[in-house]
Amino acid sequence: MTLDLGNGRRLFLAVGDDAWIWITAGAVTLGLLLALSRYERRLVPRHTGWILLALRIAAALALVVALLEPIAARSWTERIEGRLIVGVDVSASMDTTDARRPPDQADLLRNAPGLAPPADDATLPPTRLATASRILRGDALAELDRSFAVEAYRFARSTTPAERDALARSIDSGEPLTDAPDDRLATDWSTVLERALANDTSTPVLGVVLLTDGLRNAPPREVRPRSDALADRLARAGVPVFPVLIGSTIPPRDAAITAIQAPESTFSGDSLSINVEVKADGFGPGADIPVLLDVPGLGTLRQVVPASPDGSRPVASFRVTLEDPGAVELVATVEPPEPPDERPENNRRSATVVVTDEPARVLLVDAEARWEFRYLRAALDRDRRVEVVPILLAPPPPSGASEPTFASALPPAPPEDSGDPDPLTDFEVILLGDLPPSLTSDVFWKRLHAYVSDHGGTLILTSGPRSWPSAWQTNDLARALLPVLNPRLLPIDPLALDPDRATLPPGIPVVPADEAAASPTDWPMLQFAADPAASRAAWQGLAPLTWVLAGQAKPGAVPLLVPDRPDDTSSTDAVMAAHPYGLGKVLWIGTDGTWRWRLRVGDAYHHRFWGQVIRWAAAANPPTGNRLVRFGPDRPTVPSDTPFPLFARFSSDVPNLGPDLIAAARIFHAPPANPDAPPANPNPNSSPPSDPIALVPLHPSPDRPGTFEALSPALPPGRYRALLDAPSLSPFFTSSGLPTPETTFTVSPEPTTELLDLASDPTLLSSLSSTTGGQLLPDFSAGQLPSLLRSQTLSRTLTAETPLWDTPLGLIAFFSLLTAEWLLRKRAGLP
Repeated sequence: MTLDLGNGRRLFLAVGDDAWIWITAGAVTLGLLLALSRYERRLVPRHTGWILLALRIAAALALVVALLEPIAARSWTERIEGRLIVGVDVSASMDTTDARRPPDQADLLRNAPGLAPPADDATLPPTRLATASRILRGDALAELDRSFAVEAYRFARSTTPAERDALARSIDSGEPLTDAPDDRLATDWSTVLERALANDTSTPVLGVVLLTDGLRNAPPREVRPRSDALADRLARAGVPVFPVLIGSTIPPRDAAITAIQAPESTFSGDSLSINVEVKADGFGPGADIPVLLDVPGLGTLRQVVPASPDGSRPVASFRVTLEDPGAVELVATVEPPEPPDERPENNRRSATVVVTDEPARVLLVDAEARWEFRYLRAALDRDRRVEVVPILLAPPPPSGASEPTFASALPPAPPEDSGDPDPLTDFEVILLGDLPPSLTSDVFWKRLHAYVSDHGGTLILTSGPRSWPSAWQTNDLARALLPVLNPRLLPIDPLALDPDRATLPPGIPVVPADEAAASPTDWPMLQFAADPAASRAAWQGLAPLTWVLAGQAKPGAVPLLVPDRPDDTSSTDAVMAAHPYGLGKVLWIGTDGTWRWRLRVGDAYHHRFWGQVIRWAAAANPPTGNRLVRFGPDRPTVPSDTPFPLFARFSSDVPNLGPDLIAAARIFHAPPANPDAPPANPNPNSSPPSDPIALVPLHPSPDRPGTFEALSPALPPGRYRALLDAPSLSPFFTSSGLPTPETTFTVSPEPTTELLDLASDPTLLSSLSSTTGGQLLPDFSAGQLPSLLRSQTLSRTLTAETPLWDTPLGLIAFFSLLTAEWLLRKRAGLP
C-alpha cells in the first residue's frame, strides 16, 4: 500500500491481500484496551486512566506499524550534464574569403547575434576560418558551454582534439592548424561523427555541431563507414547533428588548373597530347584565360582559352615531344586576368611522364598471313619504338628452295627442372590472331597463362572468323583469360548501306564506350583528338566493320569499344574490352577488320590506334634505368603515406645474376623539377642529400626470373631520387660504359577537390541533419544553437527510501511506551 504525502514524499506499507487480518486484529486489540480502561477507571483517578489508555494504544500502534514494515520514500529530479561534440573544419578551403557573397547575407553575418564581434577592419570579407573563430568565441557557444560538457575537435583529412578557446586563438593568430601541411588538403568529418558514437565515458553525447563549408572530399585511405551509415547510427542513438554552413554557395572568383591529362609513360621521340583542364569561376563569359605549360628542354608553351558562360571547364591542348629518357615533370600554370583570383594556390599543377628509349618487344602470332596480320605487322614495323617478331603457325608450304618468311613455332619452353625463364617473358606484349584449336595445345595456353598471371605480361587477343567464337570455348585457361563472356557474332543487314559511302560494304561502326572515353589517360588508344567530341566524330567516320564479335564484359573488365547503335541504349555488348589478370592484363578485340580503318586516311587512325595499344600494353614495366636493367616504381607518381613497390628487372646479359645477388635501392630527396615549387624536404632536421633517407633491400621474385622487388616504406609528399646499389654489378656497369641505374619519382598526396570546388555545399550536411533530427544553419544563424539544443537536455529521477520499521529508534519507542505504562500502573497501585 502506498500513501502519497505530497512534495514527492510517499509511505509504503507491506499490506497485501491479508490486510483484513491486520484490521481485525487491530480492532480487537483496541476493543480490549477500551474495556480494560473502563474497568481501571473505577480504581484510579480519571486522568491516570486516560494516560494509561493513551500509552497502551501508542504501544499497540508502534507494534502494528512495525508489523506493517513502513518505508518512507522521497523522490526528486535532477538534470544530467551531457556532452556536446563541436567539430571545426580547418581544411584549406576554409581559408577562402567569400567576396561574392550577397550583400544582405554579408550584413547578417557582420551583425549576427551570438557571435563574437568581427575584426576591426570589417570592410574586408572574412575568411571562413575567421567566421568559425567568431562562432567559437561567441555568446552562443559560451551558453552551450554552461549547459553541456563541450568537446571540441578540429578536422581536415584527420581529426584531432582541441580546446575551444585555444583553437580560436590559433585561428586568429594564423598558427599552423595541423601537424602536416597536406592534411589540410582534404575534408572528412566522419571521425567527428564516430567520436559521438564512442561509448568511452559515462556521460552521454546529446548532440553534434559541425562548423564547416560542407566540402567533404577526403579519399578513403582506410575502410571507414559511409557518411549515410553514420547518420543512421546517430539517428538510432538519438544524437542529432546541427551543421553550421560557413561561407557562400556562390563560388569565389578563382581560376585554377583542375587536371592535367598526360600519359604516365611514353617512348622517346613520341608526340604527346597534353590536355590541361581549367576552371574559371567568377570571370565574365568569354574572358581570356592564359594557360602555360613548362616542358623541360622545350621551354614554356602558351595557349589562351575562353571562360565558359555555363560554368563548364575549358581545355587547353598541347602537343609536345620528349626526347631525353627519364622522368619529366610537366608544370601547367594558369594566369587569371584582372581582377586577380582569390585562391592563387590552385593556379599550378604538375604531372610526371616517364620517357623510355627502350623499344617494346612484341610477339605477333597468327595462323596465316590474313589481311589483319599483314597491315598490323607493317604498322608495327614502321614504329621505331616497337620491335616486332612475327610468327605464323600454319604458313603455306614454301615453293621450291625458298626459305619461310616467318618462324612457324613459338620459342621453345625450357625444361621444367632447369629453372631457366620462359623465352616468352622477353616480350612486353604477345599478340594472338585467329588461331584454331589444332594449333593451340594445353601446353600453349599454360605458357600464355603463366606469362600473363605470373610474369606480368600483356596478352592481346584479336578475333577472326576461322576460330571464333566456338573454338575459344574448348580450353578453360583461354576462357579465363578472355575479358568477356559468351562472345557472339553480331548480325549485319546486307541491305544497310551508308548513303554517304555507298561503295562500302555494310557493316557495324564502333565507338568508344562512355566509361572508357571518360578516362583518356587510362585508354589512350581510344583518343583520336584532344577534344572528346572530335574524337568520337573521328570514330564515327571510320569504315564500318564487316565481321564483329561482341560479348558481355566480365566483372572487373572495362568495355572499350561498343557498336554505334543510337537506337539501342540498353545493349551491354563490348567489341573491345580489357581486364587485369594476375600480374598482367589482357585486351580482347572482337574483329579482324581494323585494317579497314585505313580507308582514305592511311595511317592516320589505324597506326595511331595500334601504336597506342602497344604503348599501353608495355607501360607496366619500370620505365627507367639502362639497357641492361629497368629500375624504379611501376609509375612515376606514387601516393603518399602508403608503401609502394620497387622493381629491378635485369637483362639476361647481366652476368652472375642469381638469387644470391645483393641489391638495394637507396632513396634520396631530389630537388623539385620546378625551381619555384616548395622544397621537397622542408624539414631542417632531415638527412642531408648525401645520406639516403631510406635503404630498401631488393629480393628476388619467386615468380619472375631476373626480377628483384621490394616494398618501399611510405614517404611524405615530395620528389625523390632512387639509385640501384648492387656492389657485384658495379664493375660490370662501369666496364660497359653504363651509368648507375637510377630513377626519379614523385610522392603526392591523394588528389582531392579541396582547392578546386570552393563554393560552400549544403547537400551532404542537409541530408546528415535531416536524418539525425538536427537542423542545418547558415553561419549568420549560429546564434540559434542554444535554443535548438535546449531540448536535448536529459534529466533523471532519484528516489531515497528510509525504512521506519526495523530501526533502533522504533524499538526504543515501543519499549519506552511499555515501560512508562508499567511504571504508571504500579504507581497507581494496579497489578
